[in-house]
Amino acid sequence: MKNCLDHVENGQNIVDKKQQNSFSVSTIFLPDEVELTTHQANRTPEHDWNKTMSSTVANREDHGTTETWSDDKVMQETEKILKRKLDFHLLPLLSITYLLSYLDRSNIANAKLGGLAEDTHLTSEQYQWSLSIFFFGYVFFEVPSNIILRRWRPSRWIGLIMLAWGTVAVSLAAVKNFAGLLVCRFLLGTFEAGLFPGLIYFMSLWYPRKEQAIRLGFFWSFSALAGAFGGLLAFGIGHIKSSTLSAWQLIFIIEGIPTIVVAICCFFFLPDSPERARFLSNKEREIEICRISQDAGASINHSFSWSQVWSVFTDWKTYIYSIIYITGTIPLQAVTLFLPSIIKGMGKWTIVQTQLMTIPPYICAFIAIIIVSRSSDYASLTRRAVASAVIVSFGTIGGAISGQIYQDKQKPRYFLGNTIAFGCVALQTILIIILRFIFIYINRRRQILNDDQKQQQIKRYGGSELIGDRHPEFRYTL
Repeated sequence: MKNCLDHVENGQNIVDKKQQNSFSVSTIFLPDEVELTTHQANRTPEHDWNKTMSSTVANREDHGTTETWSDDKVMQETEKILKRKLDFHLLPLLSITYLLSYLDRSNIANAKLGGLAEDTHLTSEQYQWSLSIFFFGYVFFEVPSNIILRRWRPSRWIGLIMLAWGTVAVSLAAVKNFAGLLVCRFLLGTFEAGLFPGLIYFMSLWYPRKEQAIRLGFFWSFSALAGAFGGLLAFGIGHIKSSTLSAWQLIFIIEGIPTIVVAICCFFFLPDSPERARFLSNKEREIEICRISQDAGASINHSFSWSQVWSVFTDWKTYIYSIIYITGTIPLQAVTLFLPSIIKGMGKWTIVQTQLMTIPPYICAFIAIIIVSRSSDYASLTRRAVASAVIVSFGTIGGAISGQIYQDKQKPRYFLGNTIAFGCVALQTILIIILRFIFIYINRRRQILNDDQKQQQIKRYGGSELIGDRHPEFRYTL
């Protein structure tokens, strides 16, 4: 906090020297563009945002009277307003974006009940491959997509890929056979590939790690909400009587059009970075850039680095995270893609009733994610962008596997599929517990390092620009 206040006071000193006016928090002047390059390696305890600075006093003019506030109180009030602004301008659009991406990838499950398999003459095996092919496109294009995001404006790239996959989602209504379905699903996975890791990276540009957990949880919970929303839409669409379009075609069209609309909104309403955020005042922009710089250990304006890209692949945690993601993706995607068919096989319900019965599990999942939400922490911006893409890319292999574990011959109990899903969840839980203990050990070990040992560790990993979360001053948030 002291460091951020220094920037605020420096800006005010410029005004004081020119106008010889007394200090007033309500009239702080700050430059429009501020580049902060404080690195994690240079952080000291005085940089801690939460450290109380009771020795410094600021005067605030309030209805003709003057109050004395500590810097800590001033910054806390400003930070509350800032976070509310960020949440209001970022979270709704990001959450809706992810909801639509999940809706467009998973609505094929409801489309199957609406007659997709019969009209396109799909066998059980062909339907399963149409599910898996989506994730092949996802895996191959996830890392390249995030590299482009890192080098280009997020609003343009996210809007562009949304527009592309929204067009493909609507085009699914025109498929006539297995080949056409495969092509569309592959393209859908290709264009959606950069969104999820891209949004994780994008949010890290705006929120410190300690603030990301609940927000990423809220954002991620919309994947569950998409399942409930998709079931509700399919239920409503099932009551539409059309002489030209089948129910499955209406599902693809009606659920694909909103994606195109939101894609256009991203071009105009999604801010690229705090420096470009028009909804922030000069003071808020200064504080936002400062606190993100201190937390991330790298400036938003750092240039792209291929060395940081390579450092992701030499970090053992990348592969542990990937395995955790794989074991989570298999049961999640499998249940999402087969839930309508599983429910239909459990009783003698109509198709419309089955669509409606898919909603409750997703509502429960939505609430659970909000309650227990947690997030991973990444360090260094290029590492962060590429690491999130690599982890999700490897993890998406689980999505390809998920399309194969529930087969028609397992009806109605699906014992093998359920066993695989449960085993994946159990393995994921064990890995997370082990990783937590490893991070506790690393944090404690770094706490007792002397200065020489810290410098040796920095050199070992190629310098401060490449070390990221392996820096001896870095602590994992547990």
